Amino acid sequence: MEQTYPVYEKISSRDLIGRKTGWIGLVGNLLLVLIKLIAGYFSQSIAITADALNNLTDCCSSLLTITGFTLAAREKDRTHPYGHGRMEYICGFLISILILLTAVSVGKSSLNRLLHPMNVLVSPSIILPLVIGILLKLAMAWYVNRLNKAADSAALRAVRNDNLSDSLVTSVTLAGILLIPFTSIPLDGILGIVVAFSILWSGFTSFKENLVLLLGKGVTPETERKIRQLLSEYTLFEEVEDINLHDYGPEEKLAFIKVRFRESPRSAEASAIQNTVIKRLKDELQLDATLYPDMTSDSILMDASDP
Repeated sequence: MEQTYPVYEKISSRDLIGRKTGWIGLVGNLLLVLIKLIAGYFSQSIAITADALNNLTDCCSSLLTITGFTLAAREKDRTHPYGHGRMEYICGFLISILILLTAVSVGKSSLNRLLHPMNVLVSPSIILPLVIGILLKLAMAWYVNRLNKAADSAALRAVRNDNLSDSLVTSVTLAGILLIPFTSIPLDGILGIVVAFSILWSGFTSFKENLVLLLGKGVTPETERKIRQLLSEYTLFEEVEDINLHDYGPEEKLAFIKVRFRESPRSAEASAIQNTVIKRLKDELQLDATLYPDMTSDSILMDASDP
C-alpha cells in the first residue's frame, strides 16, 4: 500500500508572506532601476548607475524569493517525505551570491571611474530620484520586517537587510553628489567603491547565514534553553541529556531529545505526560519531537529487570 504523507497548514501562511514580499520588492525595485538609470545617464554619475545596478540585482532577488517560497510550499511526497522547506534556504543562498556578484561588478566600474574621472552634472532632477529611492527602500525594509515577524525567515531577513543597506548606500551617494561642486576630489569613483563594499558586506552576511542553514545548523542556545525549561516543568523528567536537531526547512524541524526519567516511562500517566510535552513542543517551538530514554538510567534498568 502506498504511503501517504499528511499536509500541514503553513504557520502564518508563510508561503503567502514570502511571495507577497517578493512581488512588492520586484515592482518597487523595477521602478527604482528605471528612475536611477535615467538619472545616472543624464548626470554621467557612476555612483548613481552603480546604485541602479544594485536595484536590478534586487529584482532578481525578488524573483528568487517568489520562486523559493512557492517551491518550499509544495506538499510532501514519496521522494521528499520531509517536504521542500529547504528551498527557502537555497533561495536565500542564491540571493546572497547575486549580491556578491553585483558588489564585484560595481567595484570594478567604480575603480575605473576613480582612475579616469569624468565631470558629473548636479541638478535637482538628479537629486529627486535619489531621495525617492531612499524613502522607498526604507518603506520596503519596514514592511518586510513587519511581515517577517510572523514568518521568521532567514531569506526575508536578507531582503530586509538588503533594503536597509540600499537606503544607506543611496544616502551616501546623495551626500557625495551634493559635495561634488565644492571639491576637486573624484568623489564619484570613491562613492562607487563605498557602495561596492557596502553591497559586499550585505552579501557576505547573507551568504554566511544561509550557508550555515544549508549545511545543517544544530540547535541554537535559545531553543535549547526553551526545551529544557519546558521539560523542567514536569517531575517525570530528571534531566535532559542531549538534544539533536534535524532541520529540513523552517517548518520541518525534527528534535530527538534524550532524557533521564525519574520513574518508569511506560506507565499510562508517564505516556500521557510525554504526549503533552510533544504537543507543546510542536505548538510552541514548531518542533516535531521524539523523546527517548537514557538506557542506563535507574528507571529503565528497573523496567528491564521486571519479569
